[in-house]
Amino acid sequence: MIDPDSELEPRYRSIATTPDWYQTNIPCQVGCPAHTDVSTYIGLISQARFDEAYLLNRKANVVPGVLGRTCARPCEPVCRRNKIDGKPIAICWLKRAAADHREYRHHAQRPPVTKDKKVAIIGAGSAGLACARDLREMGYPVTMYEQYPTGGGVMVNGIPVWRLPREVTREECDEYMEDIGVEVQYNTRVGRDVKLSQLLKDYDAVFIAAGCYIPNAMTGPDNKVIPGANLKGVEDGIRLLEKTNYGEPAFIGKKVAVLGAGFTAMDCCRTAIRFGAEKVYVMYRRSQEEQPSDEYEVDEAKLEHVEFQYLVTQKEVLTNDGTHVSGIRFIRNKLGDPDASGRRRPIAIEGSEFDVDVDTVIPAFGQYSDTTWLEAEELGLEVNKWGVPLIGYDDWMTSHPGLFAGGDYTQGARNLISAIGDGRDIAAAINRYLGGVDKPAESAEEVELPDYRRGMVDNYESIPFELIPSLPLHDRYSNTRETESGFTPEQAVIQARRCLQCQLNIMIDPSICILCSGCVDICPYDCISMEGLSRVVKGDPMHKGTENWRGGADMIIDEEKCIRCGLCIVRCPTDAISMVQFEVSSPNDRWSVSKIPMLNVR
Repeated sequence: MIDPDSELEPRYRSIATTPDWYQTNIPCQVGCPAHTDVSTYIGLISQARFDEAYLLNRKANVVPGVLGRTCARPCEPVCRRNKIDGKPIAICWLKRAAADHREYRHHAQRPPVTKDKKVAIIGAGSAGLACARDLREMGYPVTMYEQYPTGGGVMVNGIPVWRLPREVTREECDEYMEDIGVEVQYNTRVGRDVKLSQLLKDYDAVFIAAGCYIPNAMTGPDNKVIPGANLKGVEDGIRLLEKTNYGEPAFIGKKVAVLGAGFTAMDCCRTAIRFGAEKVYVMYRRSQEEQPSDEYEVDEAKLEHVEFQYLVTQKEVLTNDGTHVSGIRFIRNKLGDPDASGRRRPIAIEGSEFDVDVDTVIPAFGQYSDTTWLEAEELGLEVNKWGVPLIGYDDWMTSHPGLFAGGDYTQGARNLISAIGDGRDIAAAINRYLGGVDKPAESAEEVELPDYRRGMVDNYESIPFELIPSLPLHDRYSNTRETESGFTPEQAVIQARRCLQCQLNIMIDPSICILCSGCVDICPYDCISMEGLSRVVKGDPMHKGTENWRGGADMIIDEEKCIRCGLCIVRCPTDAISMVQFEVSSPNDRWSVSKIPMLNVR
């Protein structure tokens, strides 16, 4: 028989289903810097197994209750559920649900000290906490030096209480470290209370995880500091949040302009509303499409009556008395070619200046790292033009042996989960430097799930996405009451059932497949097709020896479309199709798909 597809262009190439392929085929886990086993913990929540889901999260990302409220959610844009109804799984909010609805506190068991080498960590923020936890589990004694009275770093001094209650940070940043035996020297600033050079003498390895806390200057279109930047009523965003979070006096007037449109800007504009501001503007130099904040954050700010103005750049802070802010002058922009960030560069439009009447100006342009305490010259540190230590990205070590650096301190201000990922990588690098070895990864397994019938018993495909419940507008005007109330247990279970469980995969046994095309007919998303051999790219290793065949067919599975319904398994007359779960555990490279049965898909 002549191949009916012989006149069509080859378009398919087979691949070997190695552990690497399975891992990259779970897009949410690939997208997470800490490689959290998302599909498994979502599956656990779908069965109301909140405690197990919480512990699985804590294993990967250390502070699940915090991240369930504040994560930047890089996992969600790549979620395959988007292909069904344009809405990803609420991965972040479900992480919070696991923390909120667990039955037990789950004090961690203290790992024994089995190593004779000591490690110091400067900074008890995201990167420092993650590194400390992993090193303690490896058996190292760890001491952290933290300049603030609590652990958490930006979780406490930069994220408002109305987003992140302090009982959550106390449990996951302070009490958790105490549980696992990390010694924390609070109110201790390296460079003031103890020298970096002294730590290098006292410890076998030192990790700088000091974060970014120095605000960038308030500059204008010419990149020079604008007139009036030091007037009373100008308060840098990160400093304002620190004051309001620690209960220090902070001035927020009745008319406020927040400059910038990132996460700090969103926290500042909404904090201003909670402190009684009557009119709040967010002024951003680029377009709405290019603002760093996600759509949900912006929508919440608009709901609270924050006004957004785009394509404007500040030129001067105005004053009537020479001391206090009375307004701010802007110039309108148009967008030019992309700059180094990949976004289109704002270009000022001559003659388009306008003034806004305000009494408070809050610049929120990001932060940079304090390097004044490094003793770089004395230690012979190689640094960049800003004084930040240069590191090797294979080992995270500076030019000084035993001194490591990472997180936002070297990478710039980003988000909590990225810093956590760095911290875990650095813990493994420190272990190798101190003579430890990586634990070998367990071999990957394909475990068949018998009697898989999800598409016949569950309506998961039609469950709509739901926003996290929040307080009504009239109840939001408090700096201490959490604005988002969170999913109920019932809502969390339903939202978790939307997950397609991408760690599951359809397998077809070619030795018993009769090419009847029944699976093709029943597949609701046309992800299975039968194609002639001529459509496979020439030289494909899986088809060696078939180059001269005149007929024959391949069963093609499009993983991007598959929703794991299992209808093809039910339809197959020869039981050639099965659903398998990929299982692997690799402790040191942080990849893990847990061996937990997914009862919700049976």
